[in-house]
Amino acid sequence: MDLRDLKITVVKAEGCSRTKPGATFYVRNARLELPPGESVCVFALGSLLMPLTGAMMKTAPGEGMLDLLQEWQCPDPQTKVIYRIEPT
Repeated sequence: MDLRDLKITVVKAEGCSRTKPGATFYVRNARLELPPGESVCVFALGSLLMPLTGAMMKTAPGEGMLDLLQEWQCPDPQTKVIYRIEPT
């Protein structure tokens, strides 16, 4: 299967001590890669798995997950953490 590599970046982090704006991680060949010293909250990661799976699939222009939406919010109702998913 031919998959797209992705970069995931924290765009906004309000009320969350688990991440900060600018934090990044990658999905390469369907594997999660974190730069040294970075971490990912399991609650946020759980909410990102389905969009990441869809974003990895190579599709015709205008038909892919990232053509519809590039930013996703962590489901924690007490925080506002926004992640941007983009191809690398």
